[in-house]
Amino acid sequence: MKTKICIEDVKFKKDDDTTIISREKGFQVIGNSTIGCGIGHVNSIVYHGLKNREHPLPYSVGEVSEEKINEEKNEYLKAIFEYKRVEEPVTAILSPVKLIKFQDVTKDNVTAIVSAYRGQKLFLSIIVFIDHDLDSKTLIKLFKSTIDAKNAAMWDMGVINHFSFDPQDLEDDESILIASKGTINNVTPDVLSDLVKNVQLSVREAVNNALSQCGFPKDVLEYMNDVGVGIDDLVDAGLELVVGVDETQEIPEKLKKQIYHSLEDLNVVSFIIAGIRLEEDYEKHRVRGVDVDDDPEYLYSDEVFGMSIANQIAGTKAIFNFKRYDEAKPGIISKLGPVLDDVFAGLIAGCMSKIFEV
Repeated sequence: MKTKICIEDVKFKKDDDTTIISREKGFQVIGNSTIGCGIGHVNSIVYHGLKNREHPLPYSVGEVSEEKINEEKNEYLKAIFEYKRVEEPVTAILSPVKLIKFQDVTKDNVTAIVSAYRGQKLFLSIIVFIDHDLDSKTLIKLFKSTIDAKNAAMWDMGVINHFSFDPQDLEDDESILIASKGTINNVTPDVLSDLVKNVQLSVREAVNNALSQCGFPKDVLEYMNDVGVGIDDLVDAGLELVVGVDETQEIPEKLKKQIYHSLEDLNVVSFIIAGIRLEEDYEKHRVRGVDVDDDPEYLYSDEVFGMSIANQIAGTKAIFNFKRYDEAKPGIISKLGPVLDDVFAGLIAGCMSKIFEV
């Protein structure tokens, strides 16, 4: 690892699947790492990667008790510690990817190192080094500041929304660890204020950098997938209302190509993203006094979205085609909420009208 940690006497030892971070005088830590929850003193911090594994143990959810899984994780890691000759006491983080790549950011007396892996779930691990002796109360405050900064970065990068990731989901396998030089009886308010600011800045930047390496922010296709809409779903829905022509293999191919082409239009993308955001707000009842769960007849702004998309793609004739798809709700359209059914009906209607232009 090529970085300069704010604590000068920290040592790194790294091979293909394990990174060991140690210090002769050790660290005072707080965290929710795989081994080492709570507040305590450790001599070593270990990252261990697992090649091609989403989880360290091959169990399905509910198949084995959480207690049993944690017991076997601990036994697995203790074998690693012995093999790697890690000086105990130790805290450890299991990563679902063998080759661990860190993003690091230092702000004065704070260094945040972050690794991220995007598989079936998003895995984030964060270690924050503090070049200061801290009391337990301050460790807890900085742990909270780290979580707040992580969530802010996830909003920055478009990770968090109701459809793709709920921050209340505790199964995202994240690990967060705060490591200070040692223990002190009291931290002055001025020092605490500086530490909180530097933790928030360093963690947010490092998490942003790590997420960017995982393909965030997402493109419009990924946002569509979040709400359960794939390109093939749209093609199937479009073909359901084809009339007056022989259905050949050329039609679905042309339709798919046109959908991709339309999703390069900033205005079409803007309506789709706006519809997804609006659907989420309505579904979560975030606007007091607004309830569209039953798709009331007086709600027509969603149709304006749909007609605007259709018109943007293929002009006035596509607006009439939109009414057909909006009323019939073929395929995936019937499974969407009150806003998104019109948004994607408009997309299909516009694309279908476009491919049949003379």
